Amino acid sequence: MEQKRVIEVKKNILAANDAAAGAFRAARAAEGTFFVDEMASPGAGKTTLLLAVIKELRARGVEKLGVIEADLESDVDALKIKEAGVPSVELNTRGVCHVEMNMVDMAFAAFAGQQFEYLFLENIGNLVCPADFDTGAHTRIMLLSVPEGWDKVMKYPPMFAAVDALIVTKCDYLSLNPDFDMARLHEEARRLNPRLEIFETSARTGEGIPALVDWLQAQRAAKVQG
Repeated sequence: MEQKRVIEVKKNILAANDAAAGAFRAARAAEGTFFVDEMASPGAGKTTLLLAVIKELRARGVEKLGVIEADLESDVDALKIKEAGVPSVELNTRGVCHVEMNMVDMAFAAFAGQQFEYLFLENIGNLVCPADFDTGAHTRIMLLSVPEGWDKVMKYPPMFAAVDALIVTKCDYLSLNPDFDMARLHEEARRLNPRLEIFETSARTGEGIPALVDWLQAQRAAKVQG
């Protein structure tokens, strides 16, 4: 009986979160804001990739950009984004290992009515919990860095199954990690998620960034108005 009660409570929490996420997603689409949820392990290069994507978007004439930076503590990453001239709100979860929809609502309200073409959420560094919680994003992406190893796809399948795109980061390290099996990563990831887009990138060299931004722009055109 106790097990059933716990399961039902979790279902109710997720149902309420999903309903709020759906409303947020629709509202942002109506105002022309494309919202992207970026997930990865700590150290995979989330902030560095975001800065590279922002640079490429700006080169294409996109200026209305915003970032929600989620961390357990500190504002280190949010300051990096602000130093690049992009509005950023720091979301400290105080030990919670994922971002829930009520947190996104509070962070978005802190922008005080600013309008965005692209809004990014840099989620908590974690390959487990964030996959379960809808944050109201139009597109969910995950990063896997070459130093982490290709076999993360075998260890954390729910995350790979939940996202729209896998971004392999730090590909300039491939020569230093001969055991990284890119072909096997593609095979196993697409076995879990046949619709998955995969991009091989390096923020340091710029490899793969234009192709990733091409895809993000196509996603925005398909999912939001204006």
